[in-house]
Amino acid sequence: MTIAERVPLSSLTTFKVGGEARYVLTCESIEDIQTALAFTRERGLPFVVLGEGSNVLPSDDGYPGTILLMRMRGISEVEQGDDLLVTAGAGESWEDLVRYAASKEWWGVENLAGIPGTVGAAPVQNIGAYGMELAHMLDHVEAFDTKDGVLKSFDTSGCGFGYRDSRFKHEPALIITSVTLRLQKNGTPRIDYADLRAAAAEGKDLSSPSAIGTTVREVRSRKFPDLREYGTAGSFFKNPILSHEEYELLTKRYQTEAEALGGIPSFPLDGNVKIPLAFILDKLLGLRGYEHGTTFLFGNQPLVLVAKPGATASDVEALAHDIEERVHDATGITIEREVRFVSAHEAK
Repeated sequence: MTIAERVPLSSLTTFKVGGEARYVLTCESIEDIQTALAFTRERGLPFVVLGEGSNVLPSDDGYPGTILLMRMRGISEVEQGDDLLVTAGAGESWEDLVRYAASKEWWGVENLAGIPGTVGAAPVQNIGAYGMELAHMLDHVEAFDTKDGVLKSFDTSGCGFGYRDSRFKHEPALIITSVTLRLQKNGTPRIDYADLRAAAAEGKDLSSPSAIGTTVREVRSRKFPDLREYGTAGSFFKNPILSHEEYELLTKRYQTEAEALGGIPSFPLDGNVKIPLAFILDKLLGLRGYEHGTTFLFGNQPLVLVAKPGATASDVEALAHDIEERVHDATGITIEREVRFVSAHEAK
């Protein structure tokens, strides 16, 4: 385990903003986690767990406690008939895991190519894209329970998965140490998502996990800004989940616009309706590319909040609040954030 003091959070997150963390402890094993927790408790400090910092907005005031930086590595697999149980350490890059599976021509995670972050962060958010989500291929998660001081295993039913949600998001005492996925040696392409159907119509090769991964990365590259130039955490908000009655009211409220656009897109989800927030921001509110000082909504994907060089966390927060108010005033929908705020008030 390594210890660093007064580390700029801008160096640990993809938003590239925020003040300093009092301590950053890099953990490469369960023993490191235990040592880090003892270090934190001896000083009476709160702690927060970070991977690649791709889904957080750190406060300009910094974090007065300890950042536990997950760097537990390793990928292994065990065959079970036509399935493979692939286990990766929490500190592995999610993208590296997807590429590893594709290099073996294993099916299951190809549609989730190009998503930033670590393997350990994937179950917290129940990451998903292009018609798939982590819950679909997860076998189990191992997590260190900081309350009991023991390692525990959670199968899919025990993870409390929901749309961009899990028990790990609400139980920070559980620190994920490894993730095991159930992949297939033989599979079929899942390309019923609009962007992939369009790629297929253009003649793109979507016959293998590696080919699908390549296409997904190409599509994603057009929807996100260059991280070498800007700061972002990707999609800042969740897509709204509405009841069928709420969806009908929204359609009536924007009847003229909806008819001109061929209707408001919707997808069934657990008896409700999920609608693309990007459609609302772009087609109904005209906010594509909307600028707010040193921040803006990305032109190719208005779900993405972007920080220009010199922007602060407060600037990002101001834009997010502005968007939340505009959506609520126009549609009555209260949108939820995907991105987690890390501040001096967050304690564990």
